[in-house]
Amino acid sequence: MKKAAYVTTLDNNRVQCTLCPHQCIINDCRQGLCLTRVNRSGVLYADNYCRPVSTAIDPIEKKPLYHFHPGSAIFSTGPNGCNLKCSFCQNYEISQSVLSLREFTPKELVKKVQRSNTIGIAYTYTEPYIWFETIMAIGESIRNLDLVNVMISNGYMEPQPLAELLEVVDAMNIDIKAMDDDFYKRLCKGTLAPVLRTCETVKKKIHLEITNLLVTGENDSDEAIEKLAKYIASNLGKDTPLHLSRYFPRYKLKSDPTEEEFMLRAWEIARDSLDYVYVGNMMTSDKANTYCPTCNTLLIERKGYSTQIMDNLASEQSTAGNCLSCGNSIAITL
Repeated sequence: MKKAAYVTTLDNNRVQCTLCPHQCIINDCRQGLCLTRVNRSGVLYADNYCRPVSTAIDPIEKKPLYHFHPGSAIFSTGPNGCNLKCSFCQNYEISQSVLSLREFTPKELVKKVQRSNTIGIAYTYTEPYIWFETIMAIGESIRNLDLVNVMISNGYMEPQPLAELLEVVDAMNIDIKAMDDDFYKRLCKGTLAPVLRTCETVKKKIHLEITNLLVTGENDSDEAIEKLAKYIASNLGKDTPLHLSRYFPRYKLKSDPTEEEFMLRAWEIARDSLDYVYVGNMMTSDKANTYCPTCNTLLIERKGYSTQIMDNLASEQSTAGNCLSCGNSIAITL
């Protein structure tokens, strides 16, 4: 068993977990909202430590990360549990119930990544932030192998643990679920402000991309897309990639899937403010491609998870990431 980081001891064998903004006060023999930080006789343990809920080798585009080593494969894994309770959770089977999972040692997990012959590890599938102890245990070893650490997160974090993670993590995709605090409170049992704070901190340190799942009847309006795109442009930079993802009914929310017509209109609205906008969870002719925002030259073509980097995107070290048609520097890590 691994003692949890970020905890305050209280009276009567109670503890307060201070890892995430929920700041759960946990009685003896009980668990926090994330399901996997458990109080045993006044000591808080990370029950998910080094217990992957799944492992796979994925295209990095599946995370989705389109501007971080495009066309590469990455070892993917993550923990049981989550620190939000989204009623539309797309992975609720592994995030919203406690599972019995095998524990590995940090060395065993690192070895799995090394043997995968990929660019590194993506902490994903559920909410990797609640795997804090695991990431900190293996992250530096991954870096020492000249491999990368990537997190796919809801961004519901506290500043000090995030600062520690940013010492070992190379890229993040953060899900801004809506620019609406009421949406977070009603549908996710969280709040918006910590997510935006995390995004702004991450952007200053490492590679960042944003995802927004368009939930039918909740955040799928022209005004909602415009508000999100303008926030990203003003606070994270117009070169921050935005992935607009189509919703399908899952878990407790049974609304119809996002209309395809609206997904395409949302792309148009977001592109008024941002250089790089992509449509996910549906097939389109060109809305997954990367174009130069200056001259509109096709730089990366994507069909499903098949990725082709065009000759127009410079790969030589001195000019890597430049559009060779106009010389514009593309916000991308090759």
